[in-house]
Amino acid sequence: MKADKEGFKKVFSRKKPAETLQQPATIPPIIVEEKKSKPRLSLRKKPKTEAPSPVAAAEEAEPQSAEPSNIKVLESYPLIEPFAYAKLVKDLDRGTIQYIVEEPTLTSSDKVHLKRLKDILNQVITMKPADLKSKETATRYLVAKSKEIFEDYDFKIDKATQDKLLYCIVRDNLGFGKIDALMHDQLIEDLSCDGVNVPLFVWHRKSESIPTNVKFETAEELDSFALRLAYMCGAHVSIAQPLLDASLPDGSRINLTFGSEVTRKGSTFTIRKFKIDPFTVTDLVTFNTISAEMAAFFWYAVENRVSILVAGGIAAGKTTLLNCLSMFIKPDLKVVSIEDTPEINLPHENWIPATTRSHFGVATDSADVTLFDLLKASLRQRPDYIIVGEIRGAEAYTLFQAVSTGHLGMSTVHAESVESAVYRLESAPMNIPRTLIAGIDLILVQKRIEIKGKPARKTVAASEIVGLDPRSGEILTNEVYRWNSGSETFDYTGRSYILEKIAEKTGLSIEQAEQELKNRTKIIKWMTKKGIRNYKDVSNIIRSYLENPARVLSEASKDE
Repeated sequence: MKADKEGFKKVFSRKKPAETLQQPATIPPIIVEEKKSKPRLSLRKKPKTEAPSPVAAAEEAEPQSAEPSNIKVLESYPLIEPFAYAKLVKDLDRGTIQYIVEEPTLTSSDKVHLKRLKDILNQVITMKPADLKSKETATRYLVAKSKEIFEDYDFKIDKATQDKLLYCIVRDNLGFGKIDALMHDQLIEDLSCDGVNVPLFVWHRKSESIPTNVKFETAEELDSFALRLAYMCGAHVSIAQPLLDASLPDGSRINLTFGSEVTRKGSTFTIRKFKIDPFTVTDLVTFNTISAEMAAFFWYAVENRVSILVAGGIAAGKTTLLNCLSMFIKPDLKVVSIEDTPEINLPHENWIPATTRSHFGVATDSADVTLFDLLKASLRQRPDYIIVGEIRGAEAYTLFQAVSTGHLGMSTVHAESVESAVYRLESAPMNIPRTLIAGIDLILVQKRIEIKGKPARKTVAASEIVGLDPRSGEILTNEVYRWNSGSETFDYTGRSYILEKIAEKTGLSIEQAEQELKNRTKIIKWMTKKGIRNYKDVSNIIRSYLENPARVLSEASKDE
């Protein structure tokens, strides 16, 4: 497949792209406060007289208080400009970090106007949710109707107040309501509500698990929000069926419990956000999760068709590394990804993303679609690469059988070392024989560690599977790279069997193959230095290098 040369030129010349947010494909209904019975109001008629609000219309917004002396602001950045901002603050006395969502403050007068606007919208909205094809269309419609109401019903408010009310209306009806700002933060991986009057917790890429200033103060408020989340998923929860595992319109995965019968603190939900702008290999090099030399080695290996297993503990960054490795797959190969939670995000056109389906309550087991089901189906689709988000059951045996028959595979497994990964694969319920395990070419070990008191993720080992010892039956491995905690560097051990196989297959000498690694290392360092990190831009350069290596090297050399 030839590279898009015009697109390639743009990648080199343009500035760092702004992050974009994917909007939900389906729109929840415009739900405002329900009224039992109320005469329909005409949109075009102004009320004959309008009594002033019982509160002072000119009441000023509450002033922003200065930070207490024991609070230090670590970071502040916009979420939905100019209305919502994130602030990470540290309590110097307790040493704790909190995530603060800052949104427009509504005065008593603003709240009266907002309630009145909702009441009128309930009467004048005529378009059905099915008629709103996208969130952008729904937003334009809702904003236009609201502005008409401001004029036709003689709202005596200034432009700034109108903007605040419009933000609240769109947030509460087309967005995620109270958690909408959090859902816009691309640095948040997960967010969870543990019950009534408990702060929501988020997993932040920089500060990990921290509480927020957002919480649901009553059971009624939380239950209502839980029902709305279920509706957005096209599902239903109730006291009889209180469990839900589903996908939100933006691709995020949600696990929800309803009421206090199964969770004593009340309804709960945990949202695993879909990464619209995923990490790329240049991000991992910038974070020193891997070195540029390791990235070049992985690039060269994946391009030459190797199967890889990423091992690591919880929240070690296994799937992030897996996604970065997947971007090295040649663009003309067919890829099938299979996951419980959609996290893999690839630029490949010939890519089938598959996700499991779970049901609770009255649904039967036949309604479930498991990893095993999807993996069996994928083998009939003639994929070149099969990517399984995580193996832990019967699907593992099927994946390793596929690898042994010539398919290429990538996956992750919970294990802290190469040895423990092998033992885990051999044990129930996976029960994979060593002859099949030896079909994997490379095992990477990902760990979450602390460096100078700060959390960090590192690929601490990259080991090749060389084969089986004919006498002992042990799996033979060769560690190519390892993390040196003393010098805080990644050390190359001096030999790679994969590199030797690539050289033999491509007709190169080992010296020429090593020079190719140096060239790719140069490209990785250049992209990192230039801040080229968007996954589509990185993929375009990888594709262009495949088509014309000399040209890409020439571009990289200009900045030396």
